[in-house]
Amino acid sequence: MWQSHGVFVMSRSLKERKNAQANVRIDMADKQVLDRLAAETGESHPKLLHKAVEQLKRKIFFEKMNRAYREMQTNPELWATEQAERNLFDNAVSDGLQS
Repeated sequence: MWQSHGVFVMSRSLKERKNAQANVRIDMADKQVLDRLAAETGESHPKLLHKAVEQLKRKIFFEKMNRAYREMQTNPELWATEQAERNLFDNAVSDGLQS
């Protein structure tokens, strides 16, 4: 801990910063669900929230990817390029080389 301009500042190690936690406000109904899930799974609230955030992050990623593919399909030239690239990869599987 060190003092700067009359304010005490705590210096944290990288490990401490990585494992730092924050308080988050949630609706009471969500808190009750979180409590039930914790009781059912034996996992902590932070662990359950982390899993939920990761799942939402993946969901949004794949939604964006699917939207991009749908948009690509509306452009015949881009879609033909994509199909040609896929064919190259498909043929590479049967090239006889060990992977």
